[in-house]
Amino acid sequence: MRQKNTSKIKIIFSSLIPHPSSFRIPRLEFGFAALVLLSPAQPCRAEPARVQDVLALDEVVALAVKNDPALLASEQDIIIAKQRVREARFMNMPQLALSGTYSKVNLAYPMALGPELGDRYLDPSISRNLYTMRASALQPLYTGGRNKNTLRMAKTAHNQAKVNYETVRTDAVYRAKKVFYTLLRNKKLEELALKTRNRARALDGRIRKDAWESMEAGILLAGLERQVEEASHEVEASKTELIKVLNREPSYQADISGEFVPQPVSATMQKSLVTAMELRSELKSEIYKAQMDDIAVNMAMIRRYPNVYLGANYDVIGYKIDSLNDNSIRSNNWAASIAIHFPLSYDIWTQVVQRRAQQRQGDLKRVELQDKIRFEILAAHKDLEFWGAETVKRKAALDAVEGKYAEAAKTSPASLSALRAASSIAGLERIWLESVYAQLMARIKLEWAQGRDLAE
Repeated sequence: MRQKNTSKIKIIFSSLIPHPSSFRIPRLEFGFAALVLLSPAQPCRAEPARVQDVLALDEVVALAVKNDPALLASEQDIIIAKQRVREARFMNMPQLALSGTYSKVNLAYPMALGPELGDRYLDPSISRNLYTMRASALQPLYTGGRNKNTLRMAKTAHNQAKVNYETVRTDAVYRAKKVFYTLLRNKKLEELALKTRNRARALDGRIRKDAWESMEAGILLAGLERQVEEASHEVEASKTELIKVLNREPSYQADISGEFVPQPVSATMQKSLVTAMELRSELKSEIYKAQMDDIAVNMAMIRRYPNVYLGANYDVIGYKIDSLNDNSIRSNNWAASIAIHFPLSYDIWTQVVQRRAQQRQGDLKRVELQDKIRFEILAAHKDLEFWGAETVKRKAALDAVEGKYAEAAKTSPASLSALRAASSIAGLERIWLESVYAQLMARIKLEWAQGRDLAE
């Protein structure tokens, strides 16, 4: 019974399998498919880790200036102001126009076309199509100085756009330097926290202490661990600010390198004041603003003066499109005119009074800005003097304490007092680092206040 069923199954199975001759897969394709299926899976190659850029101060400043959005926008303001100077020059050139019209008329009364259609009078006798071409020129002969003052205003605005660019650039440089030194300070604080933590761990392993001393040592070590964590967090936050100032993508990896030491300043306060009054871009901008206010007063007063124009028109008129090329059947008209316009306005003097008031406001603002710059220079110099002297004092105190600690470590065994001393020395070094940071901040503040780097 089993043999019969087995034979039936073989017959059915063999009928389901096609004959080998029915396979028409090319040998090459079959071999390639077999190779793909039998070959071991290749592991995906991991992308190489991105190399971290290590930037110096000059490189940070250059990249910050290059990528600052406000600075790029100020560049476009300069381009706009330059094109407006060109437009003001074009006002003294003849205004040329070329136009053509086609009119299909059926008139019972005369009609005048509007200015968009050529300012043309149509007589009822015209009963067919009308083709016209017109060339015109208008030259201002006298505008009371309006065109001249418009050009002066455009040139002054162009110069003001340039000094506004310098203002934005100075701010960008100041922000870049501040972020650079802040990150450098935080890295030094992190190194100090790690060094103090490691020194305390080494001391703790050699100290023989009871339960209370063990608890106090644990509290000191926990505080040092917390300082390490906080310092690492501040470093990462400063790196984020660095990437933000450089205007790079968040995944950008960057670090800095530089010396974190005091940088004394030899410039006197009087010299810094003179430099600021000559180079401070905000003050230059107010000076150009005063010139523009003066021009605005002149332009308000010249509204009383007449305007004289010289104009010329040349028309070609025909009743067929082909007639425009035939002198025998087309009409040629020309006219030359001189026009004088006398402005009669009620608000001439009100405009003059407004412009003079604005001019006075500009003078007061410029005086206020000069006083502000003086106080900024004075405050920066006082900060430099204080933090310069304070840095020297704190460094001397730190060196003295570290020398005593080194002598005590040679002669006395490790104790809980040594652990406290190590923590106190770290506090003194932290105070010294903060004074160095304050001195550097005062220096870059002075550079910003006077509008020029002290190294120049």
